[in-house]
Amino acid sequence: MLPKGLLYPRYILALLFLFSGYVYTSAFNGPRTLAEQKSNAPTAEHHPHSVTPLFPCSPTLDSPYGVCSHITRRWMDYPIRDRELALAKEVGIRWIRSDYDFGTAFGNVHDFHPQVFDDVATSCLEYDQQFLAILTWLGKMPWDDSQYGAYLDSLARRYDGKVTHWEMMNEVNLTRNVDSLPARYASALRVASEHLHQINPNNKVLLSGLAEVKDDFLEQLCRMGAMKWVDVMNFHSYFRPEELIQCFSKIRSLMDKYGWQKPVWLTECGMHTSAEKYPASGFYLDFLPAAFRRLNIPLDKVCVGYLADRSSGYVTLSHREAQAYLSPVAHNVIPVSLSQLASLSVSKVPVLLATTDEYFPMSHFPALVDYVRRGGSIILSGGMPFYYDAYLPSNTWFNRHETGTSMLKQLHMSPLLEWQTSKGEPITETPPVVKMSPQAGFSYSWEISSKSPARYLTDEALAQGDTLIPLITAGTQEKQIPVAGIYRLNSDLRGNIVFQTRMYAHPLPDKEAEQARRVARIYLLALAHGIERVFWYNFRSRETDAYEPEDCFGLIHADFSEKPSLQAYRTLTSMMPSGSTRPSMQIDDNLFSATWTRPDGHQITAMWSPYVPVQYRLKKGQANSLYNHLGEKVMLKGRTITLTDAIIYIVD
Repeated sequence: MLPKGLLYPRYILALLFLFSGYVYTSAFNGPRTLAEQKSNAPTAEHHPHSVTPLFPCSPTLDSPYGVCSHITRRWMDYPIRDRELALAKEVGIRWIRSDYDFGTAFGNVHDFHPQVFDDVATSCLEYDQQFLAILTWLGKMPWDDSQYGAYLDSLARRYDGKVTHWEMMNEVNLTRNVDSLPARYASALRVASEHLHQINPNNKVLLSGLAEVKDDFLEQLCRMGAMKWVDVMNFHSYFRPEELIQCFSKIRSLMDKYGWQKPVWLTECGMHTSAEKYPASGFYLDFLPAAFRRLNIPLDKVCVGYLADRSSGYVTLSHREAQAYLSPVAHNVIPVSLSQLASLSVSKVPVLLATTDEYFPMSHFPALVDYVRRGGSIILSGGMPFYYDAYLPSNTWFNRHETGTSMLKQLHMSPLLEWQTSKGEPITETPPVVKMSPQAGFSYSWEISSKSPARYLTDEALAQGDTLIPLITAGTQEKQIPVAGIYRLNSDLRGNIVFQTRMYAHPLPDKEAEQARRVARIYLLALAHGIERVFWYNFRSRETDAYEPEDCFGLIHADFSEKPSLQAYRTLTSMMPSGSTRPSMQIDDNLFSATWTRPDGHQITAMWSPYVPVQYRLKKGQANSLYNHLGEKVMLKGRTITLTDAIIYIVD
């Protein structure tokens, strides 16, 4: 849900864009939706939002750039801290976040050996870095330790003036097996606040970086009045950039509901670039052609559609992903908006990628069923289909409406929800036995494990004339159930359903390039909404395991070679250095634009289109001052530019 803003008629919107130096046009450059192939008219109503800051913040940016780095841990980045901090300074970063593990500096409350923390404080001073300390504990959890305040006193006295911001634990809402966790954390938060402020009233206490603010943990703290012990609200999110708006809106609503106002920091965000042992791209490039051969539908002879609704943000694949994964196997590939689904021609678009995850906007589900009834073939490529009623993955957290498996029967599909013996006794299918159809015609498979659990579909809801063709099954030695296959329908439904239930199956053509495209979008969205400071997680990838996501979030590789994301970060800080005005943002469906003024007086506008590409006509002269998200000059022959999910900077 986008933040509330002014709603302008279309003619006023056109004037706004004109005075801003660019004019909206409805034509796509590249694949277009069906309606736009026939007309230049927009396919959806436009409802522009002027973003205003939701939280207390200054109109001028004050060192907004931070990164997380494990420079306080001996076995991680401590030995190379100076090299990291020097590079961070060169890039324009002025805040470092790292753990104050009590075990690093304390044997007990009377045994204080702070050499590691002293060294880090010295290095931060040398490289002009401010330090955000994450407070941990020793032995007992903070709420169970009567001496916790004494530990804090030792740290606060020793680093008085050197460390001014203290984060009370990391992602405490993910703590398991603790009864009354919010109340216990609130009691420890009060102790931390009282002790740190007593040592120095200017110390700032940050709330634990809440993971995604997806649960009701924050609201429970609000009910207890615990936010009075906090100087800075704090959270983490690894959502795609535009889905962060959900987090901002929830925090603002709780501020309003419980009557508190605090600056807000985002102290972890980002994206990992780990390799895949079982690449998800194989589903599209290997599995789909084989599955459709079984249906006598040659993909290379037909048009394949994929749902991409620029108004709502419901997108099965981005334009870039569709070109990488559908274009190589299909004759033609086009995006289809949700409003076009009800009248989608089966003869022109016989195959449609409908879902890539467990969410779908259920208001459009009848139109999807009708498409299958009319003979259309749909592709469901991730998880238990239609499990959540939502447009975006983040909606499943913030506006969670769980439809479960209730919608499947309308498509003659059915789930296996519980494994049982022939006597009805519950059993476990892990570790599962995975088998491929002898006539599979593909090599694609994936590992079913606790990290990627199985979801099973059965033939129990088939009507007369329908068949279920298993292509990959999993389960026990005695019983295997399809996790990928084809519902071949020949009843009141005349189409087909090609599915896999692999979890977390959304592929990316180039993770490092995608990571780089997200950097500036996250920062601009956060800062425009009033976030005071944003920390990327993390600075350097350890890469001890190339397949482990936790090892691969960095802006640089383990050997300090740069990922494209570091250049994207460097470009952002040069385009919008500390001292720039806070970006002013407009959101109009698929168009995001942010404008600010640098300390040198230059006005910068950043534009992007995250869901589907769109063409815009620039003001005269602007075509000569364009730079991409990596800082490279963009050369245009005319004044029309194609906007994608990679930011374009316009320098006046």
